[in-house]
Amino acid sequence: MADAADAIAGYVARGREAFDADPAVRDAILYQIIVLGEAVKAALAADPDLEAAHPSVDWSPVARMRDRVAHHYWATPRPRGRLGHGARRRASPAAGGGSGARRRGMTRRSTNFVVA
Repeated sequence: MADAADAIAGYVARGREAFDADPAVRDAILYQIIVLGEAVKAALAADPDLEAAHPSVDWSPVARMRDRVAHHYWATPRPRGRLGHGARRRASPAAGGGSGARRRGMTRRSTNFVVA
């Protein structure tokens, strides 16, 4: 958990400009959030007393953020500026690429790339 948290802190220290400009920085942060959340879930499953032993740690938001990034990645905020909304929607499975997206009431949007 400490390694993932340290990695996230290192990427965040690069600043907002690096986050907005470099997709690799965003991807690395999101990946480390998944790693951290998985580690929290595994630790809590392995030691049921862990939560009680560390009451000052709010474990739940870490695990929930992992779930959001891993399972609802199309809803993860992305910076705007270089490509318009249509390009991001096109890349998303939620944009209508499969029956799961339709089941959730999502419809296919524009597939045009829009340069902002």
